[in-house]
Amino acid sequence: MARSKVSIIGGGPAGSVAALTLNKLGHEVTIYERSRFPRYRIGESLLPGTMSILSRLGLQEKIEAQNYIKKPSATFLWGQGQAPWTFSFAAPKVTPWVYGHAIQVKREEFDKLLLDEVKSRGITVIEQANVTEVDVSRTDGVSLTALRNGETLHHESDFVIDAGGAGGPLARQLGVRRYDEFYKNFAIWSYFNLSDPFSGDLKGTTYSITFEDGWVWMIPIKDDLYSVGIVVDRDKAAEVRKLGAEEFYRTTLAKCAGATKLLAGTEMVDEVRIVQDWSYEAERFSAERYFLCGDAACFTDPLFSQGVHLASQSAVCAAAAIDRITQAEDEQEEVHAWYNRTYRAAYEEYHEFLASFYTYASFTEPNSEFWRKRRITESDDERLSRRKWFEKLVDNGQEGTGSTVPNFRDRAATMISIGRHQRATLSDEFSEAELNAARVRWISDLTNRLNSITRLRWTGTKALLKPHYRVAPQTFRLEQREILSNQDGLDMAQYPMDEQTLQVFQELVEEEFGYRALIKRLRSAGRHEISSQLVLRLMEAGLLTGYDKNGDQVVVESRLHFGGVGVEYEV
Repeated sequence: MARSKVSIIGGGPAGSVAALTLNKLGHEVTIYERSRFPRYRIGESLLPGTMSILSRLGLQEKIEAQNYIKKPSATFLWGQGQAPWTFSFAAPKVTPWVYGHAIQVKREEFDKLLLDEVKSRGITVIEQANVTEVDVSRTDGVSLTALRNGETLHHESDFVIDAGGAGGPLARQLGVRRYDEFYKNFAIWSYFNLSDPFSGDLKGTTYSITFEDGWVWMIPIKDDLYSVGIVVDRDKAAEVRKLGAEEFYRTTLAKCAGATKLLAGTEMVDEVRIVQDWSYEAERFSAERYFLCGDAACFTDPLFSQGVHLASQSAVCAAAAIDRITQAEDEQEEVHAWYNRTYRAAYEEYHEFLASFYTYASFTEPNSEFWRKRRITESDDERLSRRKWFEKLVDNGQEGTGSTVPNFRDRAATMISIGRHQRATLSDEFSEAELNAARVRWISDLTNRLNSITRLRWTGTKALLKPHYRVAPQTFRLEQREILSNQDGLDMAQYPMDEQTLQVFQELVEEEFGYRALIKRLRSAGRHEISSQLVLRLMEAGLLTGYDKNGDQVVVESRLHFGGVGVEYEV
């Protein structure tokens, strides 16, 4: 197997995971980290998908030995006058690497654990090395310049990964960053000495709590320590300058009744910090010999704690892509297209998810300027002009699928109703099992809608297979596969397809039979376990449209997908 030399900028989760994956794949890696670990970082709450990646990279025992707080869920007091709701991470363990929980961590300790593991596997790590220049102009490799203790270091490699966070030097050097006009927010936070107020199924959960000026996060970190942050509009910056960071933080936090109730009698035990370089993405995430990962590539609102997961997922994908290009240079263009598509799709998935929840909350805070500015009400909202999910939403509405801008908030409302608590306030009486009835009702309604489809129409005149890639879950190699598509390039990438499955959809193009008949044929083609999910994904992708016995279109509301949880991990 061919072997590449890879330079990685940054030793945080993205850099460490990329290094561990590349090492597993047999490549030579050097990390340049500008700090010396441990060093402070925000972003203490993880997702199950990150646990899965780290477990498959061989870190499960070391993570378990740290006795991190187990995170079973995320709990929301989302909207004025709304009962709490919980997004549970519980999931059937269909494979050894599926997790039904995540962890809460102190990032300085967690990141050092990852980087120490990198070092223990013989990977070169150069700390206190500030990368000042990266030359990616060559087609056969890259060169990197760094300063360390007054000494200039030069390094040649075949590829470079910028995992240097929001200040990633290559991302800034390339000038590809563009800021998000929808999430014009900033965060201000500190830490409190608070014992977990609950001992039952809410123990270890995170809290997201809306109020007039924005929303508050509360995350149990370690030893009765909570991270408490406030997300507000960027126009509050002038008020911060006038009052000072701490006074602004205290007075604004006092406006959030849900947070102050939980914090009653506690003490702030750390300084107040601010981050203003907010939501952004890169115009491209990779090309030629470079890849951008984690916060160097993109960052969006932290409501669903996706930062470390996006970093880890992109790191694995970048490592797998480098390995594939090393083994098959003639596939370089196709591999970069896959990486850019996959990464942008993951980012946009979170963006859509967040926009729906912001829109939902805005209707419960009708007098709030913050929430009114974050409501999507128009099909020509210029803030979302570059968003594929928004374009699809508008297009679908024109086609009469029922997925329209005016009912966009209902998509969040559906998920919220599934996790709604039976009590109006937070209580230790809450049990994750009490959510089962709502889940059963939702599944029953969805099943009835699908079963009412007597005719399915394929979009276009042909069902085709087209090449795609997927990271193998255990080897982490990028493998070729085929996915369903039509002649216009519309496709569904979540599941690999084969000729036998393709034949089923070619038959559908010619015959247009109903949902039950399609399920039966898919099961005969060996798709028994995922037949229903496959149909739903194809409908969401716009490749299938269903009609009932009266010829009326059956609207199956597009689901809000949440990467990093459940049993279908992206990596």
